[in-house]
Amino acid sequence: MNYDSRNEGQRVRIQARLQIVSFFSGAATMILELTGSRLVAPFFGTSLIVWTALIGIIMTSLCFGNWLGGSIADKRPEGKLLGRILIFAAIIIAITATASNYILTSLQGLNLNLYAASVCAALCIFAPASLLLGMVSPFVARLAMQDVSSSGAVVGRLYALNSAGSILGTFLGGFVLISLFPSGVILMLLASGVAFLSVLVYTGAWRKIISVLVVAAIGTGAWAADKYGLPMSPVGVQIDTAYNHLSIVESVDTRNGRRVRVLITNPDAAQSLMYTDHPSELVSEYTKFYDLAFHYKPDTKRVLMLGGGGYCVPRYLLDTRRDVSIDVVELDPGVTEAARDYFNLKDDENMRIFHEDARTFLNRAQHDGFGQYDAIFMDTFNSWTSIPFQMTTVETASLLRELLKPDGVLIVNIIASVYGQKAGVFHGIYKAFSSAFSTMMIFPANAPDPKYARALQNIILVGAGDLSLSAPLTPDAKFSDLLSHQWLEPFTPDSVVPAFTDAFAPVERYTLLQ
Repeated sequence: MNYDSRNEGQRVRIQARLQIVSFFSGAATMILELTGSRLVAPFFGTSLIVWTALIGIIMTSLCFGNWLGGSIADKRPEGKLLGRILIFAAIIIAITATASNYILTSLQGLNLNLYAASVCAALCIFAPASLLLGMVSPFVARLAMQDVSSSGAVVGRLYALNSAGSILGTFLGGFVLISLFPSGVILMLLASGVAFLSVLVYTGAWRKIISVLVVAAIGTGAWAADKYGLPMSPVGVQIDTAYNHLSIVESVDTRNGRRVRVLITNPDAAQSLMYTDHPSELVSEYTKFYDLAFHYKPDTKRVLMLGGGGYCVPRYLLDTRRDVSIDVVELDPGVTEAARDYFNLKDDENMRIFHEDARTFLNRAQHDGFGQYDAIFMDTFNSWTSIPFQMTTVETASLLRELLKPDGVLIVNIIASVYGQKAGVFHGIYKAFSSAFSTMMIFPANAPDPKYARALQNIILVGAGDLSLSAPLTPDAKFSDLLSHQWLEPFTPDSVVPAFTDAFAPVERYTLLQ
């Protein structure tokens, strides 16, 4: 039945229902985007490239949905058709929740570059539901419009409500839902809610009954997903935090047959590893190079570590050097909580933890009276293999230098190559940090031989200001192997790569070349 044939009382009720639909469809779109990104994270990370692809595809889908919805509404301004659109959107969101792991696993197996993989993932996971949700706003506006003289006010009110719903969805999804439920469960609940909106626009009793049945079916699926998990859930413990999707799995170290627990935020690499039979022992080779601080400055007593992860290095220091105090800066409280639950992190009088962005900490540290450190360790990475750009710049290097004692030591972990196509990030950071540190030393952690200069690996950059690290030192025997990794060949940074600054630090571009 056409809504234009309703009496005045019915029109008022219909107007109110349409406003509710407009509001909550906007909220649904943002919840879909935020929650759906968590589905993608275990496979392709949450780098700037991934977020750009997700937002771009969703906006494109909404754009086409707006155009298509408006065209159809002019031809068939019927509440039952809008109800069908909402039902189809709900079903597709529910399918997304249950089939996303299969789709993303298949895409990952194609070995596409990150640009193509991110776009394909967004097209498969986000585009269909976003297209249908995009059709809702113009359809609602057409149904609500009674005469041309008030069309501006009607459209403005409905689009304002849609935008307000988007705001609610952003905060509700980011601050509340993601911290309470698994991603798949949120999408199932979202699908149930979108299906319920169809009840508001259907006029026939039997159509309302069908909508209620769909709501009940999807709602039951959400309950089952929360209790029993979704099909093809990734192996291991899956944790959604405010900033990351964490996977915690166990495997065997092929070098010695020992059991290892692994924290993963990047689908292509392990962020933190721990021997289950000896939690304080270091597993990853690159982490052992932080000990060089005690070679170059034996009286090191106060350490700042930027990037906590599984807290492997802090645990090691607290266990082996009881006279050392350490401040750890970790952006994500959820990562710290996971380290407490799965990586044997315990409170210690010699350790303080700060939950904030590392650059923010550096900006305020001097003003808040933290004093200077004997050594600063930097191991900050986003969910991909790139260092957050704000931690790679000339300005950051200056802040680090101010926080170090005159003879203090800076040790930075970088994933890159010494030369070649994969070296851009390393060269940009090297140039930036050289502006503040007069002495810079390079330690390829995995393959120190110059013939592997183009190999992607952990590169440890050691810097100091007033202390000449190249001065002859008699190494302790335990440092000999670490020192043997030092790059002794002449090193000249690529002239094409700029020294990274706050204004221009193309970290993502160079990381993609890896």
